[in-house]
Amino acid sequence: MHQFSRRAVLGGLGGLGVAGLLPSAGRAAPLLDSLTIAGMPATPSVVLAHMVESDALAGHVGKARLKLWRTPDQVRAGVVSGEMKVFGIPAYSCANLKNRGAPVRMLNIMTWGLLYVMSRDPSITRIEDLAGRTILQSFRGDAPDLVFRQILRKLGMNADKDVTLNYVATPTEAGQLFLAGKADVAILQEPMATAIQMRGMQAGISVHRVLDLTEIYGKVNNRKAGIPQAGLGVSEELIQQRPELVRAIHQSCVASARWVGNNPASAGRLGTDYLDLPGPIIERSLPHFRLGVVSAAESRAEMEAFFGDLLEMSPDILGGKLPEGGFYWGV
Repeated sequence: MHQFSRRAVLGGLGGLGVAGLLPSAGRAAPLLDSLTIAGMPATPSVVLAHMVESDALAGHVGKARLKLWRTPDQVRAGVVSGEMKVFGIPAYSCANLKNRGAPVRMLNIMTWGLLYVMSRDPSITRIEDLAGRTILQSFRGDAPDLVFRQILRKLGMNADKDVTLNYVATPTEAGQLFLAGKADVAILQEPMATAIQMRGMQAGISVHRVLDLTEIYGKVNNRKAGIPQAGLGVSEELIQQRPELVRAIHQSCVASARWVGNNPASAGRLGTDYLDLPGPIIERSLPHFRLGVVSAAESRAEMEAFFGDLLEMSPDILGGKLPEGGFYWGV
């Protein structure tokens, strides 16, 4: 399998448990006793936290829980084994699993771009200004790296000659080295970009969000600004056995995302119960995620365009092909 098992997912994962069923008592579809949703260790999981805390699934599940993943291996193992039924995941990682035989679909996209170039030098205003610079980057060969390399290529630059990419293991390490002065440019995902900016302020270090790679990626590909980065995946078993629950999960995500957008301070406080981040970082990170819940079927064109770019750069990242049409759940 491609690097998915180590890093293609962003972070780590808890299990999804369907503990049992209450007695039917005349119900056409008995209430699930419990459902654990495996969320990404990133700001969009605040949407899932609100969905769980507001009991949005009460008509379908006795007790809904949110547990964030901690290691990417848990995602692969949990999905392949069938233990995990609903899980936050990058779209391309879910497509990779589908192409390699896992019975899963993409339910929706929740975040539409979260990659930024951070610098100590505010004079950087174009990609071309990065020529000759040393840039901290994590997850070599994964989607964030491929997006940046494609942008450079589209603008006539060579990622292996015109810049020096200093690869590290994780965004956290990249952020720490950046603040330590090991490089004056770093490519960071949210919420790390916001965290580093705020920590820099506390340390008296000027950190500037100089380039929005999602916006630039759209321009060089003649598309609107938006990368179908990540959302919820769902098992085929759950779709077949409980289509109403799956539909309710998606609709509740839409409603909870609206609440998060309208209540960023409250969302930040809620997120501290699940994310290992202070509320102010979560709150300030929210505008930079391009949060917007759209069903996979409605997002198919955008996903296939993005997947096509990834296939061109590194076919193995998707398992060598576009996923078949049934991959995209939709009402």
